[in-house]
Amino acid sequence: MPVVYTIRGCDACMKLLKQWDAEGVAYEERRVELDQATLDEARRFGNLVPIVVWPDGRVEQGFGDTIGCFI
Repeated sequence: MPVVYTIRGCDACMKLLKQWDAEGVAYEERRVELDQATLDEARRFGNLVPIVVWPDGRVEQGFGDTIGCFI
């Protein structure tokens, strides 16, 4: 299951999660604004949410043509 780092109010994050929910994609969401440890963890992978960490280790930042939010 992919882990997706998001921040409340991020348009790209909301679009990604809405699409995944509609497609029935299982994921674990980690909100970076809720605690420092999660923010620090996300920053190991990048600085633009949404950050998706796939089970095989691949990392993707942003979503489609929508610019994400810097963290």
